[in-house]
Amino acid sequence: MVEAVKKINRTKILFMGMFIQLTAGMLYSWSVIQPFIMKHYSLDTSAASIPFSVNLAVFVIGSILGGKLQGKFLIQKSLFIGILINFVGLALTALVPVQFPWLIIVTFGILCGIGTGIVYNTLIAAMQKYFPDRKGMATGCILCMIGVSGFILAPFISYLLNNYSLTLMFVIIAFVTLAVGVIGAFFIKNPPEGYMADYNPNTVKVASTSKNYEPKEMLGTKYYYLIAFAMLCAVLGFMLINPQFVVMSKERLITSAQALTAVMFASVFQAMGRLVVPSISDKVGRKITLLVVFICSAAIIIGIVGAKGLLYPILFVALAFFYGGFLGTFPALSTDYFGIKNAGINYAFVMIGFGAASVICPILVRAVRGTAMGTAMSFAIAGAAAIIGLILLIRLKKPN
Repeated sequence: MVEAVKKINRTKILFMGMFIQLTAGMLYSWSVIQPFIMKHYSLDTSAASIPFSVNLAVFVIGSILGGKLQGKFLIQKSLFIGILINFVGLALTALVPVQFPWLIIVTFGILCGIGTGIVYNTLIAAMQKYFPDRKGMATGCILCMIGVSGFILAPFISYLLNNYSLTLMFVIIAFVTLAVGVIGAFFIKNPPEGYMADYNPNTVKVASTSKNYEPKEMLGTKYYYLIAFAMLCAVLGFMLINPQFVVMSKERLITSAQALTAVMFASVFQAMGRLVVPSISDKVGRKITLLVVFICSAAIIIGIVGAKGLLYPILFVALAFFYGGFLGTFPALSTDYFGIKNAGINYAFVMIGFGAASVICPILVRAVRGTAMGTAMSFAIAGAAAIIGLILLIRLKKPN
């Protein structure tokens, strides 16, 4: 067994996890797909965006399911289950008849959301088990690939849609997702017994608990609620501003081309944030890193309120970077406080904060449009959320 532990090439396992995530950016390409959905099924913008919103919300349920699957099966089997569900969802979406467009909510919204959530959660938990000494870096690499995937998939999907058809695009993406997922999952297994047994968490600057909390125990701690609500506040700002960024470009004195360029750069910088910020947190500490990110996010949101000209897209891109930083660091923060053994299921419950934000934000965006303050109200809410998140993090003491 000792020899088997020594032969583990965890860098290769990390790269294979990143390889699986190459197709995880399908959801982030929905803005490219949506116009074709509208045309093919004769839907308006609101109806065509429902599968996207449902996918985002159900993703959290899939993540919780992924955490439970890891408790019953091996990591590799959990990955295969998630990959297969995602493949079935994409393949069935290609077969949805024109007369029944609501089925896309089931196939893409629910099935793909669950499948992607299972794979996402399983990979994060697996990488933290292989890199207990560099949890932030390992998590950041996996999450960074989601942004890279969106950057790669968007032009490929656009080419398929413009040169072939919506149906063929979903079929091709379904089989590419299946092939990439199966190849990558073949190399990812549970760490052998005794792996990293000599690792002492007290030798690093990042404090972490020596206890492995069961989900029920975790839900009974105040740390869980502080972290989950802090995550909600962390992502609220970007989720509120992102849907309105292009719409407001004219009144902020930038061209449509400049706005679209900023959106592309935001995708790249969000991916960078997912990698850079959690890697920094491995060295200086999770709490201090997140405090700085909250302060920077609050300052940027305040700046966006009155920003015009090129300052407007620059601040938006910077906000995307810190949003990615939040998403990359919270998984490691959760493991620091609740242990590595049940990292998958515990972080899935922390992600309820993310799921709540994904449901709340579209409602808030529509609600503020009818008020006197308009979009300024949503910016005020985003800024207040960042400040509240900062306060919640300040109250978070070191794990026992």
